[in-house]
Amino acid sequence: MNKLIITFVLFALMIWVWSSYFRAIPHLQQVGVLKNFQLKHLDDFSGEYVLLEKRYYSPARRSLHPASPVVGSFNDLAYVSNIDLLLGTGKLSDKLNLKQVEFEQQQRCYHFKLKSTARLSAEDIYADSLNVSVIANSARVADQLRQLRTGQRVYLTGDWVEVNSIAAQHVFSVGQNFPAQRQNCAILRVRSLSILK
Repeated sequence: MNKLIITFVLFALMIWVWSSYFRAIPHLQQVGVLKNFQLKHLDDFSGEYVLLEKRYYSPARRSLHPASPVVGSFNDLAYVSNIDLLLGTGKLSDKLNLKQVEFEQQQRCYHFKLKSTARLSAEDIYADSLNVSVIANSARVADQLRQLRTGQRVYLTGDWVEVNSIAAQHVFSVGQNFPAQRQNCAILRVRSLSILK
């Protein structure tokens, strides 16, 4: 029994090390990304937030020949943005308030459930939360995103973008089927990131 527990712990440790230090995060200095995606600047962005949750994505496997940089036919947002951040500010930066909310994610857009004892309202959550599917502007930013931990206070600068697949002329979006949350879910190109004390 002890060998099984030790094996499980080692396996969990290997997964954590891989996701923290070796998971590839695409960035805009990669030739394959620039060749297959076009970004349109919508508005500037900057702000200080607490990282509430981080989630990684892999491209959906819909075909016998998955898209690859070699083939050059990317067809999934995860090829340019494979990480989502749930950011909080105001009332959601308080750990006690955060314990009153359960966040879930579908179609790369968070939605939430308030616990019965919650002192927060839905309006509070909408006002103080932001779900961003992030695109790293450089390899340095990609590395910083990989090392982010929940609970950290961060300052981000970048811009809201519209992402188009060049080959398919397809516009990517997040949270299409969740109109209430749609205003809080968007694609963000991160130009710089600082972890605050």
